[in-house]
Amino acid sequence: MGMRKLKIAVCDDEEYELKQIGRMLSRAAEAFGCAATVFSYRDSRSILNEIENGSVRFDLLCLDLYIDEKIGFDIAAAVRRKGYPCAIIFITAFADRMAESFRYVTSAYLIKPVNEAKMKEAFGTALSHLNAAPSFLLRRKEDERSIPFRQIIYLESRLKQIYLYCQGEREPIVFPEKLAEISRVFPKEYFHFCHKSYLVNFRYVQKIDKVRHEAILTDGSRLPVSRSCYAQILKDFMQFHSVAREEQAP
Repeated sequence: MGMRKLKIAVCDDEEYELKQIGRMLSRAAEAFGCAATVFSYRDSRSILNEIENGSVRFDLLCLDLYIDEKIGFDIAAAVRRKGYPCAIIFITAFADRMAESFRYVTSAYLIKPVNEAKMKEAFGTALSHLNAAPSFLLRRKEDERSIPFRQIIYLESRLKQIYLYCQGEREPIVFPEKLAEISRVFPKEYFHFCHKSYLVNFRYVQKIDKVRHEAILTDGSRLPVSRSCYAQILKDFMQFHSVAREEQAP
């Protein structure tokens, strides 16, 4: 099995700190058997643009607390609003905002100067969080909820609302969002569009009905498969089950 590849973003307005933190993270990743690609940012605008555009999906963010007109918490909030399950490490000279940092599901809060041992420990904690069941973070005015991806059966877009159906729950979770936008945070190896209004988890698809153009779920319910999606979803479904059989083989 090859090394696990991680995309790590480091944001600090000090050039020396930026390079030093990047090097320490690369060495920590290697110590844990991972290959790290480190993206460095000296201002908040650049990294926020990456996050908002979804051009790079980071596994780990390592953020200085005070950067420019924005602070590390602003970047962490942007990531969590998107529902990205990446790990977050804050590095700062100020200890007084540690408690506040954990509202962003933080892996570590390090006080400068940071040495190799502290960084390695923080990286190990972050890695354990990444290895935990990945989840979709749903933030609403009334509450915040982390939903494991493996429990999500499918999402339906209807009347500018998302209806999210979960295993073991009778009623869907309803919230305002665009399906095309929110789909970017869902693991592409499991979640596929069978229709522009439906994103389905292949774990729960039993078969594709080639006559009726429907996806038959494990509970017997059916979802429409549009003509524009049919060829691709059939190909992806066959590949998904081929990989699943290989993983289950002794």
